[in-house]
Amino acid sequence: MGDDVAIIGAGIIGCSTAYFLAREGVKVTVHDPSGIAAGASGRNNGLVEHTYDVASAPLFFESVELLREWLGESMPATPVGALLLADDEAAARELLTHYSQFPELEPVLLDPAAARAEEPLLADGLWGCLLQTGFPISPLEATTVVADRARAAGAEFVLGEPVDLERLRSTGAEVLVAAGAASTELLGGLVPITAVQPLWGLIVLIDLPDRPHHPIIEGTVTRGLTTGRIENRTPFTLLDSPSWLAVGSTLLEGDEPRAEDWTALLLKDGTRFVPSIEKAKIQSTLVCARPKSFDNRPILGRVPGEEHLWLASGHGGRGMSLGAASGRLMAEAIIAGSDAGIPQTLSTRRLDD
Repeated sequence: MGDDVAIIGAGIIGCSTAYFLAREGVKVTVHDPSGIAAGASGRNNGLVEHTYDVASAPLFFESVELLREWLGESMPATPVGALLLADDEAAARELLTHYSQFPELEPVLLDPAAARAEEPLLADGLWGCLLQTGFPISPLEATTVVADRARAAGAEFVLGEPVDLERLRSTGAEVLVAAGAASTELLGGLVPITAVQPLWGLIVLIDLPDRPHHPIIEGTVTRGLTTGRIENRTPFTLLDSPSWLAVGSTLLEGDEPRAEDWTALLLKDGTRFVPSIEKAKIQSTLVCARPKSFDNRPILGRVPGEEHLWLASGHGGRGMSLGAASGRLMAEAIIAGSDAGIPQTLSTRRLDD
């Protein structure tokens, strides 16, 4: 390994990697043309949530502990519980069966009466499946805290300036591309264009007189994010974080969506689940591109066939949930000069399969 590391991307993954590298005395510089947490790391719902995936779950558990250490009281001590919704008992039991493969979630089936008792904002007739997961945080605050820790350990940040991958590579530094949904384009053919593609999420920030007790999530959301079978492009979520109360979210491929095309639809559909949304006051909207990998798992490690070039992307909607531990894995691999310690199910070696 050379004496220097350049990281492209100042999101949660890039900042976490910088922290772990700098802590070991490595000279590291983070480059981002837009700033810290300017992409998905600062514009998402802010829910640190179980990945519902065996391969990446260990990264989730480690990330929770790291965020608890870094954020202190800003990180909830225990999960608030995620309430998945279904229209009927059969669909709710399907959710229960699916999430029972993760005993740590302690899934509980709720009939409509029990669901309303658990979450009074709900409309009548909805079934629920309550999971013991979900730590609401401010994504911008969390990423900024990690960036500050990286700076304190010695990392430098170059923000607001164009990033030239080839120039950085020409210096002889190890270069990590952690640019979220832009990573594949930035690598310019060094990995398949399908390795990581944008999955656009639009959320509507609102004000309601009564706040939800739990993150409320239409049951199709997690299946779409973890299996790739997007059954609903506008599944309902209502998430209350330290930053905002948000209705969402879209799961859209292709070009960046326009807020005016989706805001009214998200709010209208949301009233079916939480009727009071009809009278909600709209604050603003946020759009971000989730970096969706070809198999819905993070892609971590050395770019195949390339010296001194690394990739950390593909976390989809789980960047805040997996980013801290992903940074630790990447830092260890870069220092070792080998990604052999990264599990095959998460490794860039999958790109050669």
